[in-house]
Amino acid sequence: MSGSQSSAWRSLAVVAAAMDDDFRAAAKSARELQFGAVHLDSRLGDLDLTQLSQSGRRDLRAVLRSSQLDLSGVRLDLGAKGLGPGAGVDAALDRIEKLLETAAGLQSPVVCVALGPLPAPPHPSKPAPLPISSQQAGAIIVDIPFVAKLAPPVTTLHDIPVAVDPTFTAMVDGALAELGRRADRHGVTLAFRSELAGFDALHRAVRNAACPWFGIDLDPVAMLSDNWKPYEIFSNLGGMIRHVRGRDAILGADHRVKPAMIGRGSVDWPGLLSDLEDAGYHGWITVDPIDLTDRRSAAMVGLNSIRSARQ
Repeated sequence: MSGSQSSAWRSLAVVAAAMDDDFRAAAKSARELQFGAVHLDSRLGDLDLTQLSQSGRRDLRAVLRSSQLDLSGVRLDLGAKGLGPGAGVDAALDRIEKLLETAAGLQSPVVCVALGPLPAPPHPSKPAPLPISSQQAGAIIVDIPFVAKLAPPVTTLHDIPVAVDPTFTAMVDGALAELGRRADRHGVTLAFRSELAGFDALHRAVRNAACPWFGIDLDPVAMLSDNWKPYEIFSNLGGMIRHVRGRDAILGADHRVKPAMIGRGSVDWPGLLSDLEDAGYHGWITVDPIDLTDRRSAAMVGLNSIRSARQ
């Protein structure tokens, strides 16, 4: 069921590891559930994508063809240290580049990378309120001067600028600049996400890199607990979305989330799909039930829930 990118997200994809640790078995299960593609982790069981030879890549593509499946992308998680202090940045960049090379050989549309922690941008300072003139204040007794005095603005923790760590910022920005050169070398799109940073930090990092090969791996669960509202996320990042993770969760107190099957959590799927359409996104949505116990059942529920949400 190989299709164009414009029709791909209408058939949906699934994370291969949610089906089976063996790639052939995972592909078979994905096809049985009527998914249109699979999404591969950099390592699946004994299979390490970065170590695949050219013949190994051909064999993998052959399995996909025989199962009538596309590849929605490959992904890598950089872990809790990401690209910041204490991380092996050079080793991380080399591993990503090997994955870029493999992705090019597999004709993968995107490589998704979880960047880990990111330096948050300082909150922009709000302009000081202008004094109110007598005309603006309304009718005033003649010959009595009037000067309106505004109460001091209420200060919250959100209004206090975040302390910027210049070393952390420089390390992340330098690593992404180098990664952009490597992505250009292989001609492969990179889509970033972070479960350890907000969308404002992700936006700052990708915007600062200014690389045409960079985009966003949108995670609806991350949207639930973010400081940015959905309209802010789509206003700032809508045109940069290159892949969507199909996940759901129940939002609780203190912005904590508990994994749930798609359609049984707090994500507004009809609204999200509408926002994606408005943003011009027609790529893959990959159902990702890795955090759930019965992954196969969760994958089937997710597939049906997203299809129903489109109606």
